[in-house]
Amino acid sequence: MVLSHATIREVAERANVSISTVSRILNGKSGHRASTVESVRRIASEIDREEAQSAASLQAPESIGIVMAAFSDFLNTSYNSTLISAILEALTVEGFTTQFITRCYSQMNAVFFRNVVRSYRLKGLLIPEFDISYAVSRELASFGIPVVSIGNRNGAEMRCNICVDDFSAGCDAATYLWSLGHRSFGFIGMSQLDIGQRQRLTGFRETIRELGGRPEDIWIREFRHIGDSTTLAALELSRMPERPTALFSTNSLMTQKLISDLHRLGIDTPEDISIISFEENGELEFLNTPVTVIAQPTRQMGKAAVNALVRLLHGYPVEARHRLDYALVIRESTRSCKPHNLNTEEKK
Repeated sequence: MVLSHATIREVAERANVSISTVSRILNGKSGHRASTVESVRRIASEIDREEAQSAASLQAPESIGIVMAAFSDFLNTSYNSTLISAILEALTVEGFTTQFITRCYSQMNAVFFRNVVRSYRLKGLLIPEFDISYAVSRELASFGIPVVSIGNRNGAEMRCNICVDDFSAGCDAATYLWSLGHRSFGFIGMSQLDIGQRQRLTGFRETIRELGGRPEDIWIREFRHIGDSTTLAALELSRMPERPTALFSTNSLMTQKLISDLHRLGIDTPEDISIISFEENGELEFLNTPVTVIAQPTRQMGKAAVNALVRLLHGYPVEARHRLDYALVIRESTRSCKPHNLNTEEKK
């Protein structure tokens, strides 16, 4: 047996035998127990393999890591697919090798991040939807490589964060619907465990209060998973004697589902209910009724994150928090409120 990377001394130390014993066994000499021969040959192969892997890792280029929590269909959402596509495109243009690393939420701890940085020889780290990692922000800042987070950081100790002002976006959605004469509101979105979702709802509610409305009367339905059905929410709305005249949605996929479910129940947009939604990449523009949206600059967020990381790698200063502008895009799903909110039965 010929050693490619291991030395006889290394094999002997790990096998707990003499150097001469290893030499005789590897040269095919007899006179040793079968178990000793098997052990020496196995250990020699193991050391060879380990050394080869180590040599390969040293030759591999340093890369940029994208670390993201994975859940069912997580790349099938407009936000995630748009953001990750923009990041990968920008990193490719910059000539970086990329490691896309996913784990479940429960494993996103400091030990995991430290091992990822070491194992993949990362020279920089991008973390989309940073709210999952607030608890380890101090440790991340001490890793000695640039880290750029994407999403509201809520005071986490990060050197650079790319985000949109979700609170103000919720405020603007409320102000616009109020200006159309709406005074009865509904809200659908993902769980408020997500800080961005919580900030959008908080901004919406507080603005309704400031305008003289009653935020405690807002009809609110939250969903835990992107695959959840909106059918029960639509049925509930259809059976309400005085349902909301306007809805604010913070997730474009849920918006599409709810519009479809409401239409099957005879409730149309905007004739029966006005809807304004968050949008990531134009996905609500080409529905039968194009939806009025808070257009989030998702692609620009991905590119801005890569640009910030490149600047940090070159030793240039960056903003601690870089907020990008969203846009209110008025389409056909909202209109002035009718004097009375007639339900389907009354219209018939």
